[in-house]
This record gives sequence, structure tokens and C-alpha cells, in this order.
Amino acid sequence: MVAVEKNLNPVKGIILVIVAFLGFSIMSAFIKVCSNTGMGIHEIMFFQNLVALIIVMPWILHGKKVSLRPQNPLLIIGRVIVGMLSMYFYFVALKLIPLVNATLLQNTTPIFIPIIAFFVFRKKITLKMFCVMIIGFVGVTMVLHPGKGAINPGDLIALFSGFLSGLSTVIIKLLDDRDESVKLVMFYFLAFSTVIMGIWSIHTWTTPAGIIWIYLALSGIFYAMFQLLLILAVKYASTTTISPFIYLAVVFSGFIDWIVWQEVPSLLTVAGAVIVITSAIISAIHHTKHNIPVHYK
Repeated sequence: MVAVEKNLNPVKGIILVIVAFLGFSIMSAFIKVCSNTGMGIHEIMFFQNLVALIIVMPWILHGKKVSLRPQNPLLIIGRVIVGMLSMYFYFVALKLIPLVNATLLQNTTPIFIPIIAFFVFRKKITLKMFCVMIIGFVGVTMVLHPGKGAINPGDLIALFSGFLSGLSTVIIKLLDDRDESVKLVMFYFLAFSTVIMGIWSIHTWTTPAGIIWIYLALSGIFYAMFQLLLILAVKYASTTTISPFIYLAVVFSGFIDWIVWQEVPSLLTVAGAVIVITSAIISAIHHTKHNIPVHYK
């Protein structure tokens, strides 16, 4: 997450991050419903990002005169491409596997960051972090259930989304080091994603019908809410404080899976999820102590 001015109130920060990831889980459920109708993922992303952009624009333009000229255009473009692909593959995974599995595997970001940071920042991977990573991937293996036959491609797609999210997070760190505005980063991500996905949708365009319009609008509203509340959460509490609560998204997603789709995870999946979440929290806390952001979507 890009740095913002601190006005510490840890309780408020924790509440905000919990509500933010509840919103993210609800958004994901609406995306899954829309994708199950046969609507293309790129078209869903177009509507979602368009609605989110409209909602956040007053915040982006609020305050002192805002310049929309980036100081680091290549990094901004990199953030747009990697972040967009991460969300795209996550949405593909939502169509193929249960919501809780997709959310868990997409949130493996902190486990991948040490590997990415090694190549980008030349940061050595300590023995402790290496062990944490190995344990985390053991948990991922348990979630994938390789002993039960062929691995569902949706699981691997969600895991790849988590890797891309880690790469996006590292790019955000580079932008933060160069004092790029968080508002500018969000604007270009939403604006370019909307345009790119809109163009991509033209050749397979399907006009939404009936209640799907409402689901698409709600997915954008909850996505905007997620982004804004997460920024506010980091303003009121350190990322070390809030990072463990990010993984309540898995719990929220599991509850939604159970209520909406009657999906109940196996004991092996639950055990793997506990291991993944524990290792990710340890990894996230380690990253924040070394001034590396832990999460950004």
C-alpha cells in the first residue's frame, strides 16, 4: 500500500480493514454470479472498474490542485498491467472454483513477496522467511488436493493471481519510494483498466439483462469501498497491525460460499487454509518491519 499520512487510531484502522475485506468478499460473490451467467470476464471488469472510477473521482480530485501527470510513467504502466492481470485471473478463478478457494489462493501475496523482493531489491531471504514460505506452500498444496486426481485449473489460476498481486505490491513499493501519489496510482489503474477491458469487450459484447445490471453496479460499489477503506485503514493503523485481519476475507468468503452456493470446504482444505493464513501473516509482519507493503489490489 502506498504510504499515507498517519493519524494513528489502531482500533479504527482494524475496523476499517475488516469492513474493507468484507466488501471485497461481497464484491467477489457478485462477480461470481455475473460470470456464471456466461458474461465475459473482461466485460464484467469493464463495468466494475467504470463504476468504481466514477465513485472515487470526487476523492481523487478533492483537496489541493491535483496533477494527473505521473512522475514515473513506466512504473505506472507496469502497475496497471500487472494489477489488471491479477484481478482478471482472480475473476477467471472465481468462475471455476469455490469462492473461498479463490480468495485464499489469491491472498498468498505475502508468501510470494520475498521471492519477488529478492530479484527486484536484492533482499536476501532469511532462513526464517524461507521456512515460512515452505510451510505456506505446504498449506497451498493441501488446499489443491493433488492426491485426489487432477488439480483444478482454477486453483492454479487463483495462485498465479496471488503471485501477480505480489508483483503489483512490489511495484507499488517502488512508486512509493519515488513519492508517487496514491490518488494518481488509483486513477490510472481504474481508468486504464476500464478503457482496456472496454475495448476487449467489443467483439464479444453481451448487453446485461435485468438484475445483472444491479449486480455489476454493486460489484463496482463494493470495489470502490474496498479501495477507499483500505487506504483509510493504513492511515489509522500500521500495516503490521492490520495485516492479520486481511485474512478474514477467507472467512467471509467461506460463509458466503456456504449460504449462497452450499459449498462446504473439506477438513484438508480448512487445515491448509489455516497453515497458509498463518504463514502469510508471519510473512506480512516481516515485510512491514522492512518497509515493504503487504497488500494491494
